Amino acid sequence: MALSAGTRLGPYEILSPLGAGGMGEVYRARDPRLGRDVAIKVLPESVASDPDSLARFEREAKAVAALSHPNILSIHDFGNQNGTAYAVMELLEGETLRGKLDSGPIPQKLAVDYALQIAKGLSAAHEKGVVHRDLKPENLFVSKDGHLKILDFGLAKRVEAIAPGKETSAPTASGHTQPGTVMGTVAYMSPEQVRGLPVDDRSDLFSFGAVLWEMLAGRRAFSGASAAEVLASVLRDVPPALPPAGGLADALADVAGHCLKKDPGQRFQSARDLVFALHAAESAGSRPVLTPSRGRAPERGPSVAVLPFRNLSPEKDSEYLSDGLSEEIIHALMKVEALHVAARTSSFAFKDKAEDVRAIGEKLGVRSVLEGSVRQAGGRLRVTAQLIDVTSGYQLWSERFDRTLDDIFAVQDEIARAIAGTLRVRLLGESSAPRAAVLRDPAAFDLYLKGRFFFNRRSPKQAIEAFEAALARDPAFAAAYTGLADAWGIHGFYGGIDTRVAFARARTAVEQAKALAPDAPEVAMSFAIQEHYFGWDFAHEERELHAAQEAAPQLAAPHYWLGIMYGLQGRLDEARPFLERFRELEPFNPLAWTAFGWSFFSALRFEEARDSFARALDLDAHVRLALNGFGRSLLMLGDPMAALEPLERLVGVAGRDSSYAVGMWAEGLAAAGRAAEARAALESLRVSGSYVSATHVVNAELRLGEREAAFTSLVRAVDERNALAWWWVRHEPGLTPLREDPRFPALAARIVPAR
Repeated sequence: MALSAGTRLGPYEILSPLGAGGMGEVYRARDPRLGRDVAIKVLPESVASDPDSLARFEREAKAVAALSHPNILSIHDFGNQNGTAYAVMELLEGETLRGKLDSGPIPQKLAVDYALQIAKGLSAAHEKGVVHRDLKPENLFVSKDGHLKILDFGLAKRVEAIAPGKETSAPTASGHTQPGTVMGTVAYMSPEQVRGLPVDDRSDLFSFGAVLWEMLAGRRAFSGASAAEVLASVLRDVPPALPPAGGLADALADVAGHCLKKDPGQRFQSARDLVFALHAAESAGSRPVLTPSRGRAPERGPSVAVLPFRNLSPEKDSEYLSDGLSEEIIHALMKVEALHVAARTSSFAFKDKAEDVRAIGEKLGVRSVLEGSVRQAGGRLRVTAQLIDVTSGYQLWSERFDRTLDDIFAVQDEIARAIAGTLRVRLLGESSAPRAAVLRDPAAFDLYLKGRFFFNRRSPKQAIEAFEAALARDPAFAAAYTGLADAWGIHGFYGGIDTRVAFARARTAVEQAKALAPDAPEVAMSFAIQEHYFGWDFAHEERELHAAQEAAPQLAAPHYWLGIMYGLQGRLDEARPFLERFRELEPFNPLAWTAFGWSFFSALRFEEARDSFARALDLDAHVRLALNGFGRSLLMLGDPMAALEPLERLVGVAGRDSSYAVGMWAEGLAAAGRAAEARAALESLRVSGSYVSATHVVNAELRLGEREAAFTSLVRAVDERNALAWWWVRHEPGLTPLREDPRFPALAARIVPAR
């Protein structure tokens, strides 16, 4: 019987129907305790009225709820009210993989992305002893942002008759199918399921192979006019060979074929092995195959990726020089409107990886790749560089430069001009003045490169020292002032210095940069970042970011900051196009998914936040903002034990002297019931002698039940202009209880621009 709007199941209020299937009806419902919408699946009466089936369902629901993996649909709760059995799950927005397959084959790169997400979800489940047994496109859901979830783990396990009219029976206590019954949907069942034999996780890998084959071919691997014919095809047939397409498609077809072996012993022996094979296919298959139909590079304009130059210097601390030279060449080439240049973070994602440059170029979507090396010995410098065509693998240009360190500007200019000449584009617009004529002191530039190196590693103290040393040698160095302002900004954000001091010094530096280079997009961005953290003049922040975006359309950073600005303010629809554009420009930058995560978090969409943070950590497991967001999303989803792992990793990355990391970890400890350890962590910050931002400890204090102390901390955060204190006051979901305090409106009214 269908449920009407307003019906209550336990604490949940039914809002509207979402759909129905063999395992019951699904509804959108409201969870008033956490203020979020959820999905509720009401199980068929045949399950609810059978004690054995219901007990089995509850056991499986508990097992799945314990998985907590971003590629598996989360089960929040289950219950039985007046004979109505139900499961409460996260609410998803998007469509099933079946909906996408209705339009034909899935594009190769998207297919490998989906395949990897499925395989990772299966691996997590199999390691916990949970087998799906009904993997099919209808049980794979793709959200609007491309995140894939496996549905109905434990809920979709049901028996079906082999032939119409044949009586079905439930699994035995051992979990094996009784003779005459089969599990799952016939076109995706493994041969052992068809025969009614015991199954293990390798059965899911067969079903995975059928799904992958269908993504590539656009039709089912096994078909027939009746269920019996389909089952016979599963037992007898090998799917037709896919037309040779070369590259990634052929590599994926090999993986699918290995999964579809009739004998389980000849398949991959674990989902973990499958994940490894997919990564190998992605890497090897991305190399272009020169066939008559694919012998030319993709039809796109001139494009290049500058890989980080290798440091061959005897002193390993010279790495800043090789990284810096690469960045400066990227910066120079990005001024060419006719040339597409892969962004710095995406190119640097391949640093120290032994991967063919042709494969890298294909992944970054460019026609050419520049690689090189730097060797510094005393005042001497040797730079080698070569430009490689991605399609053919042939060298388009190469050169070796033996110079002094004083000639570094001339070297980077010559490389940039050589690339522009080779690719037949004009460099630096109307100006042909060499960089060396603009900046005369090579020692100051060397110190500036050190500053950028430490900034990229989020070591603000060393970055500040290097930038200040550069400015002592060259007080007219605008880029060094911008770097100094940004370094003070992250120092104030992560803690260890009074944020009022950080803000004052950052603003002074950026104003000096503005006086020297009033139209530079980096200066506009730096102004906006200081407002975002400390100044709280959001109209000014928005103006500066749009100015930077218009001045440098190829620059990815303005899109990131516009997206995170709108996202943290809860304006998700306005944030999305900027974040999607940033992700296009920086496909290997984990900050794209991190920014999506915080935007969802601010909108109280914690499942989507958790999943976005997980994708960021797949790209780089050490991103502090993503570790914090992943852990805190799990806290908001009511899973403190799972949250502790990423929060402990955050402390490992940032260090125990970081109030940002230790404060968030303390919140996780308190939520997990480890109050004594949480208090000890907070006490370690208080006795450290370093400045501790109140925003870093307020959540932990509230979790410990110290409501008055938490409110006092929130007041101090506003008084001392802690970084993002405006967000904690207006949007931080963990502080909802403090907003009921009668003193809160007066506190919120103090979120005003700095004067």
